[in-house]
Amino acid sequence: MSIASGSLALKRFQILTPIKETPFSWIVERMAKAFISPIGLDDTREESIGFCHPFTGEPKIEDPFSLIYENAFLFAIRADKKKIPATFMKLQLRAAFEVLGHEKEDEHGNVRKVGKKVRESIKDRLKEELLKSSLPSVRLIEVIWHLDTNQIWLTSASSAVISEFEKLFQEAFSLPLILLNPGTSSVDFERIQLGLKVDLQPLHDVSPVSFSTADLKKFQTKGSIENEAPVF
Repeated sequence: MSIASGSLALKRFQILTPIKETPFSWIVERMAKAFISPIGLDDTREESIGFCHPFTGEPKIEDPFSLIYENAFLFAIRADKKKIPATFMKLQLRAAFEVLGHEKEDEHGNVRKVGKKVRESIKDRLKEELLKSSLPSVRLIEVIWHLDTNQIWLTSASSAVISEFEKLFQEAFSLPLILLNPGTSSVDFERIQLGLKVDLQPLHDVSPVSFSTADLKKFQTKGSIENEAPVF
């Protein structure tokens, strides 16, 4: 767990919905419908993702109020995945063809080709059997929902995790969500939510500044400056 281990990466999101429209009871109700369906040992599913308990990873939260700290609700996203290495799959498929007598030379030197439908059928069956004997990898990512501001902290900076979170969040809550970055953090979203006028023109008029550290003395001749440090 990243919070408990001391290492922490954050991505902040802002829900563009007034707080009064997202009561805690509603959050818990919607979350309950999006808990993960864990992948079992003999499961043939390759991937499953959903919400879970932040400490145990279980697909349920029996006491949501115990996970509220100050005005922040702590929960997690769990992603279970099974993956068969491509090279291993190719080797196993070739071995399966040999056992079934396909793609082998006969006494006349002719190779018995495998039709596309037969090949796909064998491949699907082999993949299913390999998935049943594969262990799933399990990943937990903590999420902090600030109930007093409707700001959400995701404890990961991975673009893949961010994409998974945004998709799952929209499916579960159907709320407008925006990633806070240098281009959006200065916007007064509270005024927007209240329906008040927001002047974005100052942001449109921002001009780049020079970070050049050129030595002006190199360009000085006879007490005058012929060239100035370039402005980019």
